[in-house]
Amino acid sequence: MNWKNLFSLTPSLKPDQARKLIETSAPDEVQVLDVRQPKEYEAGHLPGARLIPLKELPGRLAELERDKPVVAYCAVGGRSRAAAQYLSGQGFEEVHNLLGGIKAWQGGQAFGPESAGLELLPAGADYDDAAALAFAMEDGLQRFYRRLATASGDTPLGRTYQRLAGFEEGHKARLAKEYRARTGRDLEPAGSAELIEGGRTPAEPSATTPAEALEEAIGLEFQAQDLYQRLAQRSEAAAGRELFLALAAEEKEHLAFLERELERLPEN
Repeated sequence: MNWKNLFSLTPSLKPDQARKLIETSAPDEVQVLDVRQPKEYEAGHLPGARLIPLKELPGRLAELERDKPVVAYCAVGGRSRAAAQYLSGQGFEEVHNLLGGIKAWQGGQAFGPESAGLELLPAGADYDDAAALAFAMEDGLQRFYRRLATASGDTPLGRTYQRLAGFEEGHKARLAKEYRARTGRDLEPAGSAELIEGGRTPAEPSATTPAEALEEAIGLEFQAQDLYQRLAQRSEAAAGRELFLALAAEEKEHLAFLERELERLPEN
């Protein structure tokens, strides 16, 4: 690493500024770069972040695009400041350091190792594989919410789960419509019905109120957005990559809606 770059000026973004930039941009417009170690990333990371530990950055520059904005972060801002200044010295056009690091981040996080869920899409998978996987996860989450709604009965919590199941029906319908337009065929879920968004099997929820149910749903949506963006990064088929990016963008919209719904509840 050229340490002379550490003495150049690199813009820093406050957490609210970074969140606005990331959330108002398409999933592939801003590159979110995590320069911590894998164990730190696994414990919590920004959805869609690409993990490149600081010491590996000089040898992995090809994984980043020089003409797209980069938001670099670490635990408290020191390592990411060094990374941002190094990237600026390497010709990256727009690089920002997240001031205060992830400890100051004022938004949702995803959890798990960088490889989590990627095994669901084999190397060389085509658009059909990508669409079937996405549909299976949306379908699995809908079934999960319906089961919780039935168990909760005609209560505020049960009605909240019914609404959440309805949101997933909309996701499935949009995905099926796009698939039919591309292929002329109907889309059927592939894999286990227990697979939900985020690429994992559901855990028993702890929610006892509509607010808690929405909070748990928001957590699932962050995991889904994160997985879709990581799947897009590794997808070899252009159509599959476009599909996963579109799904990640849809998850961002869904998250914004759920957060507004949570704010409207009397408990909040």
